[in-house]
Amino acid sequence: MADTEAEAAKQPTILAWLKQDTRTAPEAYARRSDQDFGTDDLPVERYVSRSFHEREMAMLWPRAWQMACHESEIPEVGDHAAYEIGNRSFIVVRAAPDDIRAYPNACLHRGMQLVDGRGNAPAFACRFHGWTWNLDGSLRRITESWDFPQTKCRHLDLPQAKVGRWGGFVFINPDPDAPPFETYVGELSQHFTSAPLENRRIAGHFERVMPANWKVAMEAFLESYHVHPTHPQAVPVSEYAETQYDIYGDNVSRLATVSIAPASGVTRKMSAQEFADYAARTTGREPVQLAEGQTYRQALAERRRQEVKAQGQPVDHLTDVEMLDAVEYFLFPNFLPWHGFGLPIVYRFRPNGDRHETSIMDLYLLAPRDLSEPMPPAPAKTVIPAEAKFADSPMGRLGAIFDQDYVNIQNVWKGLQSTVSKGVILGRYQESRIRHYHKRIDDFLAGRS
Repeated sequence: MADTEAEAAKQPTILAWLKQDTRTAPEAYARRSDQDFGTDDLPVERYVSRSFHEREMAMLWPRAWQMACHESEIPEVGDHAAYEIGNRSFIVVRAAPDDIRAYPNACLHRGMQLVDGRGNAPAFACRFHGWTWNLDGSLRRITESWDFPQTKCRHLDLPQAKVGRWGGFVFINPDPDAPPFETYVGELSQHFTSAPLENRRIAGHFERVMPANWKVAMEAFLESYHVHPTHPQAVPVSEYAETQYDIYGDNVSRLATVSIAPASGVTRKMSAQEFADYAARTTGREPVQLAEGQTYRQALAERRRQEVKAQGQPVDHLTDVEMLDAVEYFLFPNFLPWHGFGLPIVYRFRPNGDRHETSIMDLYLLAPRDLSEPMPPAPAKTVIPAEAKFADSPMGRLGAIFDQDYVNIQNVWKGLQSTVSKGVILGRYQESRIRHYHKRIDDFLAGRS
């Protein structure tokens, strides 16, 4: 253990940056929680095996809390969205102004799906035979009820899935015995007290089928170890290894990467203004003239504060880390929200129907919203075709980065079909978040959730 502690002590953290800031981050946000999950190989079959996928479908997805939609996708009473996971479909509906419910997407007569995609309706009427339910799930009408005497003594309200709400997102859990959502998310909310996600609006929602198992696709975004070789254009002014990894309880983890800082021997020898000019030139940002004693990090953070404040949000209390750096959280099994304004995005990954060899990636781009106004409705989802690139979609400079990740995901999946190795080798620290969530998968498969 002494060797492990010595190695961990060498790992860079964001704590030093928080300590030198004139502003104070939330206590939970500044807390480090490094855990050791060993160095064992991870069996390849967890990704490529059909039987392992079927176990996940039977034991994981029916019992885990999972993000179904954003509240702004169902802003008005009667607005609903279908959430698909595996072969199952659920209706998420705003039944009243502040009442969101979820039901299995199936008529109780012959099983016909009641809704497709997003829409609005005063009730759910089956298009097959006309049986109808109110938004609160209560039975409204059985057409030609005289022919169904057996229903008179039966409870035929739509069954409900559990619903949780956090950060403007709606979560569901099909398991009636699931732990409360507030228990499941642990201390996650404490980390977002300074920059709540519900203070953001959805600026864009992109969906794409990925050519790999959902875990392969998601793991491309759980560590920063890949950044320097995969995204060299993204790191000319930061140390790609300067990432802190934390595990908070059963279901939450985090990575925090310093985005703007002198990293190489050359940049560390530059004056503050020389580094500012170099950083602007290599990242494509607008040049900044520094004040006496000011660093480029400080200047860039202040510029971003002014931009966000102009959009109606108070951010004077946020640290430079919260304004600049890449801090990504993970809520098991598949929800990845980024904190602050460094990378205001959210990911979700899930199986593509009942296929274990492909998956669906949802990408939400967030933007500040004017807090004096109601939450604006979310824009329509953009589906990126298989033959297209992320860069072809209206997501700005992030598109080229996601295209690089896509190549990795595609080739990892192909490689896993070809390898003669029984396991994949993971780092003890830099890939600890991957080890952590696989442990949680095992907990669910063993009935220990």
